[in-house]
Amino acid sequence: MVIKARLKLVLTADNVVVAESDDPTIWQAAFQAIQGANVEQVLGAKPLNQGEDIAWIPEEERTAILALASDLGIEPQALLSACHPRMIAPYIFLNKRYWEAFKHQTAERGRTAVSNAVLAITLLLLWGEKINLERVALRDGMAVLKTISARDEHASRAVENCPWLQKTMGRIVLNPEKISRAITVAQAFCTQTAPEWEDEEQEDAPDS
Repeated sequence: MVIKARLKLVLTADNVVVAESDDPTIWQAAFQAIQGANVEQVLGAKPLNQGEDIAWIPEEERTAILALASDLGIEPQALLSACHPRMIAPYIFLNKRYWEAFKHQTAERGRTAVSNAVLAITLLLLWGEKINLERVALRDGMAVLKTISARDEHASRAVENCPWLQKTMGRIVLNPEKISRAITVAQAFCTQTAPEWEDEEQEDAPDS
């Protein structure tokens, strides 16, 4: 007697089933991908063009995501995974794993340190430029930090000491002469790497 096993692929999130399939093509592709195979070759699928993998996002928001990803020199999906920018407050929704990776790549103190508040506000300001966010204040950065239950006890001082951020009339803006620093930090966060400071940038990096 031969017993045939019925295979099923189950996708879970924190032990909650979010999708499942008994399609043999799907579970075979998943199995081969785990073994290191190219999924596109297994499925006979063509690579997605830029933007197709985020086609489910509303057009206005998707356009802004593509624009910011282009500025940072990264894939749109990398931007989404790292900080999921949205057009609803608090606008930036941080990824804890990316946060941890970035913190491991940067110093806690000194010229190459990037404080919690500075990182959150930098991401928010860069995104705000794409969605025409009129005003960003310190409290907005704190709201971003709350998305991962993070805090910054010295937020105000950190922002004042940051060369690419400026306080003006109760709001925070990007220093147009140091915009490359902001992009360097955001890019590093989204790629889980250390910021690639130039010698001049290291001298200007914020004191935490």
